[in-house]
Amino acid sequence: MPNKIRLLFRDKSQNDLIEVWQQQELRWLSINTIEQSRISIEQPDCLVSPLSRAFLAVLLFIETPSTVLLAGLGGGELARYLHHKKPAIKGDAVEINATIAGFAKQYFQFPEAPWNLIVDDIQQWQGNHYDLIVVDIADGELTPAWLTGEAMLLQFKQQLSANGVLAINLLVNDAQSLSHHLVTIREIFECRTLCLSVPDHKNIVVFAFNRQPRYRSIDALNSRLSEVTKTWDLDFNNMLKQLQKDNPVGSGVF
Repeated sequence: MPNKIRLLFRDKSQNDLIEVWQQQELRWLSINTIEQSRISIEQPDCLVSPLSRAFLAVLLFIETPSTVLLAGLGGGELARYLHHKKPAIKGDAVEINATIAGFAKQYFQFPEAPWNLIVDDIQQWQGNHYDLIVVDIADGELTPAWLTGEAMLLQFKQQLSANGVLAINLLVNDAQSLSHHLVTIREIFECRTLCLSVPDHKNIVVFAFNRQPRYRSIDALNSRLSEVTKTWDLDFNNMLKQLQKDNPVGSGVF
């Protein structure tokens, strides 16, 4: 049966059920039955996950980053895609779970140098300066409070380059929880922030800029649409429209 879903691996260590599944050319990682990452094995230039695509909406506002940090790995879909599109990008991926780190290399084509995969706790890890930091860490189905606490956000800010940007995935239950997370992010980054909701998902990606981005006016962003779409083959047009819906003029960057 060509469309049959196959279980490639299952691990029940460390109180989590970690599984790798495949159906035709699609392969995905789930933790406690919640999908974390999905790739097309035959298309490294394709981002399957809507969340991964949302993270890269930031490329409308900045030049191609030279250095990237992934805090929380999943299957490493973003690292694989960025390496395929721009092999010169240097990247570090920090993942606390050694089993997941191993799966990223064995099943999800995590790239070799200039990418590094580090098994460590992001709260304790001190890296270099990065043009882009992508944070995708959850406790069950929610963002843990420590991730948007002042200490952690200051650590991320110190690890950003002068014009660097933090992209963080928020998973919340209600508007009050979202506001609680956003307050500290906006304080630390002096309101240089944007929110991007992911249609049909509960994820909200927050972009926090060390400085106001080079491209920030709607006219400047619209003028970049053709260039960045050609470079990255992503639907930046709809992402920009969603950003405009989610961020009133005067709320931060716009």
